[in-house]
Amino acid sequence: MSQDFRAIYNSIDISPKVNDFRAGTQSFAYVAGSYLYVGSVTPFNNLWFQMSGLNTNASSVVSIQNWWGNSWVDVVDLTDETTALTLSGRVSWSTDRLKGWDIEQTSEDVAGISSFKIYWKYWLRFSWFQNFTGSPVISYIGQKFSTDSVLYSYYPDLNNTTIRSSFATGKTNWDEQHFAAAEMIESDLKKKNIVISRSQIFDWKQFEEASCHKVAEIIYRALGQPYADQLTRARDDYRKALDTGYPIIDRNLDGKIEPIERQISTTFWSR
Repeated sequence: MSQDFRAIYNSIDISPKVNDFRAGTQSFAYVAGSYLYVGSVTPFNNLWFQMSGLNTNASSVVSIQNWWGNSWVDVVDLTDETTALTLSGRVSWSTDRLKGWDIEQTSEDVAGISSFKIYWKYWLRFSWFQNFTGSPVISYIGQKFSTDSVLYSYYPDLNNTTIRSSFATGKTNWDEQHFAAAEMIESDLKKKNIVISRSQIFDWKQFEEASCHKVAEIIYRALGQPYADQLTRARDDYRKALDTGYPIIDRNLDGKIEPIERQISTTFWSR
């Protein structure tokens, strides 16, 4: 399990279950008034929630706060594509421009998780206004750059029941391959010394095309020799897409992207 990212709910570290899409699932019968705490080695402005069981109370609106100045403060520009975890999707936000985001040497100094000893993290907490209903289950919290609908616009041949079945019995989508592609993109960005953590990737759309090519590469490699030509093209297109520029990164670690940071990214992009 990566130690870059931690998740705590009801005084339980659920990171092992939600930090790796291969690791299983975590029941999440949320009760109003409690919090889901998420920590990372750098500030972050979005998370993808993959649900394998859904909350059925769409009225339970999300609230997010980040840790700053020894207290919890509200984030701004909050967008919840999951509609209170009634479906899988992305939640995104920004820190208030008049406030900041502090890294804490130890979680012992963070209200709500002081019983833990987790070091050098930026902390955020999620809450919802009403109890969840149904059988909500989280299978993954992390990053995802592409979806099947976008993948099929590049690779319509992969929208095929026979190919999915050839890949794995009973397979209905390519979600796991999208998550794996995100991990590989993160690894490649680290090798290029562009990021130290996935949390620094603030504009996930920049990697949508690269992710689609990487997903296709993963699939064609698993399907073997009959797809060798498709594998080569997908691999080459991935490299080209990844090398077209540098991502927008929160370089001063304040949890927001400022004009100068966009200009730096644009400069790299044009070289």
